[in-house]
Amino acid sequence: MTLAGRHLISINDFSNEEIEAVLNLADEMSSALEKGKRLELCQGKELYTVFYEPSTRTRSSFETAMHRLGGTVVSHAEAQVTSSVAKGESIADTIRVLERYADVIVMRHPLDGSTRLAAEHSSVPVISGGDGAHEHPTQTLLDLYTIRKEKGAIRGKSVALCGDLRHGRTVHSLVIALARFEAKITCIAPPDFGLPDHIRDILKAYRCKLTEYESLEDIVAEGSLVLHQPRVESRESRVESRGGRGTPERSVSRLQTPNSRLQTGFMSFLLENLDVLYFTRLQRERLPTREIGGAAEESYRINRQLLEKSRDDALIMHPLPRTGELAYEVDHDKRAAYFRQAGYGVPVRMALIALLLGAVEARVSEGPKETKLAKDVCGVRCLNPRCVTNAECYAAAKFYQVNPQLLRCYYCDWMVRVV
Repeated sequence: MTLAGRHLISINDFSNEEIEAVLNLADEMSSALEKGKRLELCQGKELYTVFYEPSTRTRSSFETAMHRLGGTVVSHAEAQVTSSVAKGESIADTIRVLERYADVIVMRHPLDGSTRLAAEHSSVPVISGGDGAHEHPTQTLLDLYTIRKEKGAIRGKSVALCGDLRHGRTVHSLVIALARFEAKITCIAPPDFGLPDHIRDILKAYRCKLTEYESLEDIVAEGSLVLHQPRVESRESRVESRGGRGTPERSVSRLQTPNSRLQTGFMSFLLENLDVLYFTRLQRERLPTREIGGAAEESYRINRQLLEKSRDDALIMHPLPRTGELAYEVDHDKRAAYFRQAGYGVPVRMALIALLLGAVEARVSEGPKETKLAKDVCGVRCLNPRCVTNAECYAAAKFYQVNPQLLRCYYCDWMVRVV
C-alpha cells in the first residue's frame, strides 16, 4: 500500500496505520534536521500553495518543508485578490491550470468542502490547508505528533478540547483522530459553540463517548466534582428535522450549570486530571456580528494562576493564533507546548510531502475503508450554506447514505434528512 499520488482532504482519508507512517517518518525528518543533514528527496519537484485565507504557520511550514526536502515553491498568498479568482475563475479551472505546473498543491479556502472539489479536478496530490469551518487534517497530524512526542503515546490519553468547537476546523479533524486512537475526550465550550452535529455523527460511528461541559462552578476539595445543576438535555441533543442538525441518539454526557463562565476551580480540576488541554480561539471570521458576545466573547482563559495546582506534566496546546484565551504569562511554563507544536509542523509536513510524492515509500498494509456514494438522490442539495456545492454552479451535490432517512454530504459532511 502506498500514499504516493493520494490527496489529503480529511483526516479520514488516512487509516490509523497511514497516520502512524506519517508520524514515524516525521521523527526521522526531525532527527535529520537536528543533525543538520540536507535532504534532497524532492529535488526537481514543485509545491504550489494556494491560500484564499490568511495563514502564518500552515503556509510557511509547508513552504519551509518543501525547501528542506530540496524542492521548490510557488506561493499564491491572498489568492482571492492576486489570482484570476478575482476575475471570477472557478476552483475547478484554477486547479486544472495549476496541476500543469505543480507536483503537489496545498490549498486553503473559506468554503466547506472546497478542497475536496479541488482534488476532484486535479491529477496531482491536493492537500487541504483548511477548508472553511470543515477540517484541517495536517494540523491534526502535527497535533497528534506533539502528543505522541511529548506524552509518549496517543491511545488512552485524556484530552480536553476547550473554546469555539463549532467553527474551529482544527478541532473537527482532531477530535475524529483522537476518537479513532481511543483517547478519552472532554469538550468544553460556551452554549451554542459546541461540536457541530455532523462531527458528532462521525464520532458516533466510532462509538466515541464524549464528556461535555457548557460551564461548571464549585469544585470542592480533594478533587471531587460537585454539580448544583442536574443533568439536562441540551438543545442540540434533540432530534430536529432541519438539514445537518440532530440525530436520534447521542453517545454524549452533557453537564451544565447556570453560570456561563468557566471558573478557576474547574480549570484547576481539569489540569489535575488531564494529559492534554487543547485551547482554540473564537472564530470571529465565521460568525455573524450578532452572535459575538457573552460567554463566547470571553473565551475561556488560562493563566499562570490556573497552572499552579495542575499536574507537572500537563500539556497545554493551541493551534494559534491566540486572542484572549491564552495569557502570555503561560508561555514560559514548561507545560506550554504551543510553540513547540507549531515547530513540529515542518518535519510532519516534510514527511507528508515526501510520502505523497512517492519520494519515500510508506510501509502500510491497508488504507482507509471506502464508503460508497448514495444513488438516486437527484434534486437533493446540501443544506450547509457554506458548502462549496452551493457556491460553485458546476459542482453537483453528492452524498453518502448513512441510513434510509439520512444522507451525509460528500464535500462538507453535513447531514441532510430525506423523507
